[in-house]
Amino acid sequence: MWYKERTKLWHDRNLRAKNLQVGQRVLLFQSRLKLMPGKLKSRWTGPYVITSIRSNGALEIQGRPHNSQPFIVNGHRVKIYRDSSELSVVEEILLRMPALSFV
Repeated sequence: MWYKERTKLWHDRNLRAKNLQVGQRVLLFQSRLKLMPGKLKSRWTGPYVITSIRSNGALEIQGRPHNSQPFIVNGHRVKIYRDSSELSVVEEILLRMPALSFV
């Protein structure tokens, strides 16, 4: 019993909450995609746009062309899509001072 309780506490502590909003772009996990099995084939498809969020955690998402039909998926099957426009400039800080040469 101790092992089970401690394992559950560890897993609960390491859960990450997804803050999803309407209009946000997400990737969808395709768990049933078995046509071309392989290590290099990605199971994440998308990006899709969230059109509505249901109270039970389900999401209504729509494909790239905005005239496509929206469909409902489980909120656990999506992750936030991060494209290169969201990358920011990182400042470099030297940890070691360059050696000074005395002549």
